[in-house]
Amino acid sequence: MVLLVFLAAGGVLRTGQGKSRSARKHAAPTPLAGAIPGEGADRGAPVFLFVKGAGILRLQDGEVSAVLSTQTAVRDLQLDSEGGLWASLSDVGVVRHAGGALVNLNKESFAKLAIRSPTDVWAINDSHGSVVHYDGKRWKTVRTRKSLAGFFDDNHLIDIATDGRAVWIASWNGLWRVTEKRWTRVEPPPALASGAEPEDDVPVPPAYPLSLIASHHELVACYLAGCFLPTDTGWQDVPWPASKARLQSTGQARLAAGTGVDGSTIVVAHLDGSGKIATSDPLTAAGINDVFVDEAGRVWVATNDSLAVLDAGGRVIQRWQTGALDGVTGEIHRVVVAGAGPKQLPAAQASPRAGRGK
Repeated sequence: MVLLVFLAAGGVLRTGQGKSRSARKHAAPTPLAGAIPGEGADRGAPVFLFVKGAGILRLQDGEVSAVLSTQTAVRDLQLDSEGGLWASLSDVGVVRHAGGALVNLNKESFAKLAIRSPTDVWAINDSHGSVVHYDGKRWKTVRTRKSLAGFFDDNHLIDIATDGRAVWIASWNGLWRVTEKRWTRVEPPPALASGAEPEDDVPVPPAYPLSLIASHHELVACYLAGCFLPTDTGWQDVPWPASKARLQSTGQARLAAGTGVDGSTIVVAHLDGSGKIATSDPLTAAGINDVFVDEAGRVWVATNDSLAVLDAGGRVIQRWQTGALDGVTGEIHRVVVAGAGPKQLPAAQASPRAGRGK
């Protein structure tokens, strides 16, 4: 049974109901719904999905229920340290679901969230080109893209993440680390230093991260030439085939996973160098949208036509085609798993072609 979540005014959230940009600033928290049945009971850890045209769904103990029904698009979906689910949604804003309640914390959506705690949240506001911070009461702009000065006058904010100790911001003007109120530019790994000689006295721009991945108190910065782990003594190489796969998620024991260069396979590797890099069989021809590594070492893969779970060797454990899970009938754009995820996976209605590690 799928539960539809209504606004206080009584209507289902729909695209186009957002307010003007000026009215969205620093919006006060607004409750969106009452308790959701089954919340707080002794149940297995949930899996949250964002399905196009349906909204945020929760898969728990083999049952699918709706957390938020909306026709709008998802921009980011994350869990905080207390198990609360945060979503940044176009035309809806930033919402948090915890303790059976859904609260709208800001009516303006952000491109990416970095959550240290429910009262210490950072985000990239791409409409204003700024970094904003939420302290549990209000959202405040703390830096603009132009204040992160460097090679590019038209600096662009690319990504933001937190390893729990610091907040990291990737931009065209390099990588920045924020601890307390101190902002420090982090020089790129020495291996990425350009050996090219400037022509006609034109300087060569420094390397900058294309993405940041944080998990279990570690951060991985991925550049065009490779992925690296910042440490207290410098940079550490990680054995990830950057030119052949896009790193998207890491879990315990430095297990990492991402989409292969062909767009249809999943690459799995241990960033400590143990074991071999594994590649799954092709999972879909429709495109892989999201990858998430849970604390049990399983890799969850959301595609336009299925949801799949792989082991650390790239082998398919279970796979559900669209419609095989009751209530999941559209394209799955995001997947987030709480803790170790479900103890038991729902049965698939059809036997998928088994993947195998390579």
